[in-house]
Amino acid sequence: MSFQASTEVPAPIFIGGVPRSGTTLLRVILDTHPRIHCGTELRVVQALANLSTNAEQSAAKILESAYGVDLPRLREIFAELILEFLRPAWQASGKPRVAEKTPWNLLAFPQLHRLFPRSPLIHVIRDPRDVVASRLERDRMAASGNAIDTVALAGHRAREWTDAMAIGRFMRSNSEFAARYFEIRYEALVRTPEPVLRELFAFLEEDFDPAVLNFHRTQREVTGSEEWSAQAVQRPLFESSIGRWKQDLSESEQAAVTSVAGGTMEHLGYAVNGMPA
Repeated sequence: MSFQASTEVPAPIFIGGVPRSGTTLLRVILDTHPRIHCGTELRVVQALANLSTNAEQSAAKILESAYGVDLPRLREIFAELILEFLRPAWQASGKPRVAEKTPWNLLAFPQLHRLFPRSPLIHVIRDPRDVVASRLERDRMAASGNAIDTVALAGHRAREWTDAMAIGRFMRSNSEFAARYFEIRYEALVRTPEPVLRELFAFLEEDFDPAVLNFHRTQREVTGSEEWSAQAVQRPLFESSIGRWKQDLSESEQAAVTSVAGGTMEHLGYAVNGMPA
């Protein structure tokens, strides 16, 4: 591997969010843009970013004193390692920019900013009740007919959502990160896609291309954990999944979600006793 400064290449776009928030939908929309390649989930970015954090915390002094690797160089090495994973498919696409979507990239946003100071960090947010409804559907299938405590699991999934929203608050409120951080609401994306995407592409400093609204017409690989979203990204945008929790969650499951996430929901404009704002 030949290392080079991460500033010598376009900064990757990183997409994250709680699973089942619409990150795959945004991924294929970006991939439809003529200047952006965004392939199937890489799923190693968070691990590498965490490893870079561990290296900084546990070995920075010895790396600099004994090996001549100072903190900027250490971050440069990890940035280049991530780029090495991205390059094959990116170069094959022939596009000048690359994006990577794995939902839990979100948890590594602060460190990703330190590795790639110019990288846009995109957070997809969705009503936690719809997130939990979708995740419980997968949990039931994974259980293969075995009994599971869906009420307790709904509370656990709601806690994951609430903890993820805390990352968003941290990014928004910290001047070090705020300029590179962008939030996109799933509900707004499917209801009013063009103005939402025009704002997003302006943030990315790219021209809006109407082709992105026809993302479903492009044949692309949707594999691994994204297979669950395959049908959703192979058809035009639809709103029927907004508010699915009203039919799909029992009253006890709804209560489990709102007992954990209610305060954060209200802060983000999701009415606790009604449809998303």
